[in-house]
Amino acid sequence: MSETMIPIVALIVIGSCVLIPFYLRYLTGVKKMDTLVKLAESGTEIKADTLNLLSRESGPVTDFRRGAIFIAISLPVIVSLLITARYELAVLLGGIPLCVGIAFLLAIKYSRQHAAEKH
Repeated sequence: MSETMIPIVALIVIGSCVLIPFYLRYLTGVKKMDTLVKLAESGTEIKADTLNLLSRESGPVTDFRRGAIFIAISLPVIVSLLITARYELAVLLGGIPLCVGIAFLLAIKYSRQHAAEKH
């Protein structure tokens, strides 16, 4: 593989890692809406518990997952580009996901501190 293909492959891999979760989230939302439409058409009363079951999970668990995924994506990209002595690309293609992953992990830390201060 020539050296010009490395950034192209890296962009394709990072792009697919970012776009695939959005697409899967879209499909999940479509299925949830179909479920709500079927419940409404059948005349079933939609309770708050049902809506809670269909709501998307959020909070520290998902933030940790997102942060870990971004860091797991960025580290191999950084290492592979540093090996090929492409320092600028390493900072650009690997540094951005690394910073986003660290931001998710810091968000967990500060949300826990904020929750502890409330109690």
